Amino acid sequence: MYARSSGSRAGWLALALLLACGVAQALPAGTRAFDKTTWQKLKKEIARPSVVVFTTTDCAYCPDVIETVAKEIRKGPVKAQLAVVVMDGARQPESWLKEPHYRKADVIYVFDGQETALRFGIDPRWRGMTPYLALFDRTGDPRFVIGPPSAQQLSALLKQRSEEHTSELQSQSTISYAV
Repeated sequence: MYARSSGSRAGWLALALLLACGVAQALPAGTRAFDKTTWQKLKKEIARPSVVVFTTTDCAYCPDVIETVAKEIRKGPVKAQLAVVVMDGARQPESWLKEPHYRKADVIYVFDGQETALRFGIDPRWRGMTPYLALFDRTGDPRFVIGPPSAQQLSALLKQRSEEHTSELQSQSTISYAV
């Protein structure tokens, strides 16, 4: 029979506890956690129109898509909001935040939880390809796009809001006279 030291048991117990609970990772400074409740809150609270870009730090196409979308949605009288969700941001060194395309975002989220479950909660059909975009117009649920959105998709998103804004300005400037 072999005798085990209590220190060895404590080490194994600590390791088992870490594995069972998962290792908590600190989020990079200046980012927000995107957990299992975030998508439902975001859908209700995000400004309209808005674009949410789901990306990874190693996505070759994502920087150009983020730059292009940021440029396009900021044209015109009403500017749309741009949110970027970095799916692998918590697992990477924080140096990715220094990349210039991330500075174009109004807000940056980082996945905080099991990636497959988070993706499924956003869109069950999404298999993790990036860039994956959610286009929010004023009418409700987002339209999803894999890759860069077409000029027509962005134009329709912004036109709808622009027409609403123009109509609002016209109604504010209308003077009614009592006869």
